[in-house]
Amino acid sequence: MHFHGPVVRPQTDARSLFIEVTVGCSHNSCRFCNFYHGYPFRAAPMSQIEADLKEAKRKYPRTVRIWANGGNPYCLSPQKLASVGRLIRKYFPRAKISTYARVDDVTRKSVEQIRMLKNAGFSDLVIGMECGDDDALRFMNKGYCAADIISAGKKLEEAGVRYRMIYLGGLAGAGNGEACARRTAEVLNQLHPTLLYLNTVSVLPGTRLYNDRDAGRFTEAGERERVQELITLVSELKNPIRLFAAKNTTRFSFFVDLPRDRKKVLAMMKKELAGITDREEMEMRRRRERQRSV
Repeated sequence: MHFHGPVVRPQTDARSLFIEVTVGCSHNSCRFCNFYHGYPFRAAPMSQIEADLKEAKRKYPRTVRIWANGGNPYCLSPQKLASVGRLIRKYFPRAKISTYARVDDVTRKSVEQIRMLKNAGFSDLVIGMECGDDDALRFMNKGYCAADIISAGKKLEEAGVRYRMIYLGGLAGAGNGEACARRTAEVLNQLHPTLLYLNTVSVLPGTRLYNDRDAGRFTEAGERERVQELITLVSELKNPIRLFAAKNTTRFSFFVDLPRDRKKVLAMMKKELAGITDREEMEMRRRRERQRSV
């Protein structure tokens, strides 16, 4: 199998078969991200993809879940992506293909093109929306705004494509978490993603956000504020949706459905918030300052 650079995927896709489709990220300019530094963006050759599929077919012939690896393979042209999908289906005709997509990867495609790609196998996308706060999105250099997130989601829904979204708490900085959560809920309440991942941002060496924090241009939210931000978001969501949180990125570990589990999960989150002492707040701030990876 060929891999050039990191294999990055959601926790829920750990049991998928990973096939490299692109290397790096086509944007690679988000202030908080260092996943793909040193790996210039490129598409994997079709010959490499086919060689990997042949090897995987020998070892894992019953595979039904494939993760098309790369920062955002959905940025490729509809024609290129369709060719990749047909090649994957040649070896794994029953497989569902999942992959990362940026918001603007979707908005650049027509509903007809998205529907064509669904028929070629790309029926499940994971989108790092991060948040629905235009000021935070602009500062983090995401390259899109809240209106673009809504446009992308509605296109996918019209085309019948399932999609999951990632929320990255703390992006708005200290003092702005609850407002960011409310603005994000306003966006999500117009859409119907099947799953929302709840994460919080890490300020890592080698990123522009790390330099911003050191220079005083960005003040990192504390532990209590990060928890309260997630509580506000969960409280404000109106449409049915599944939420996933893991302790490697938040203080929580749950897989719940809203609105059914709202009271239960909010009670658990509020109990966690009440238990954060001043000492722990200080220790977590020091730990975050020393953090080197996620």
